[in-house]
Amino acid sequence: MARNYSVLTLKQLFLTSGHYCAFPDCASAIVEFTETGPVVLGEIAHIEGSSDEGPRSNPALSAAERDGYANLLVLCAHHHNMVDKIDSAYPVETLKDWKRAAEKATTDKLSVGATLVSFAELQMVCNAFADGDVSLPSTPMVAVAPQAKMDANALTDAIRPTMSIGLAQAPQAADYIRRQAQLSSRFPERLRAGFVEEYNRLTANGVMGDALFVSLIEFGSNSATTPQTDGARVFVIHAAAVAVLCHLFEVCDVFEAPA
Repeated sequence: MARNYSVLTLKQLFLTSGHYCAFPDCASAIVEFTETGPVVLGEIAHIEGSSDEGPRSNPALSAAERDGYANLLVLCAHHHNMVDKIDSAYPVETLKDWKRAAEKATTDKLSVGATLVSFAELQMVCNAFADGDVSLPSTPMVAVAPQAKMDANALTDAIRPTMSIGLAQAPQAADYIRRQAQLSSRFPERLRAGFVEEYNRLTANGVMGDALFVSLIEFGSNSATTPQTDGARVFVIHAAAVAVLCHLFEVCDVFEAPA
């Protein structure tokens, strides 16, 4: 049966996987960062079967439920093959436990990473957006209540944990941007222009709502990550990307403003 994963589902899966196979104690990376960008090595596994004939099948599930985020986890090729070939040893509840453990571990690592964010990481992320010399007028940079802006942009509670982590660190991002503006008065303008460019590219391709927000975080994080970046630092850079984008979410008009 053909799989039909939404853009948001794919991004959520790999972001919440923590970049590693969900099989307990497996150290296999499911994303490899290369000079040309991240390469996906992991495979998407179904917790309950992708078809009525597949391992751990559940005929009561609809096609959308089978390919929805809640029914999927990311494994390395070896463990994906193993849990499907020896499915009696790996029941549904076991795989659900792995998924919950992977999600919690990722959130914990992101929270720790947020406390370690320094101006070095913020510089790397900001440079991913401020690379270039495009012209775009700056904005008043007046904060908008996050919930009102979330509602206006169809952002759901699914991203609230990430938003909360980012908003807690957003003042640090704002301080960094203010300092950079003292060195280069056009830095905030260039930063916003790069952000707008990526935002427009994504929306032109039909990306919106939670998927748009996650994609922008992914852009900043991936742009600042190199093949030499170790696993722990990946989460610090990711936390920096979340902080920068949450700051911009509050104060710029890239996202739709509440009516």
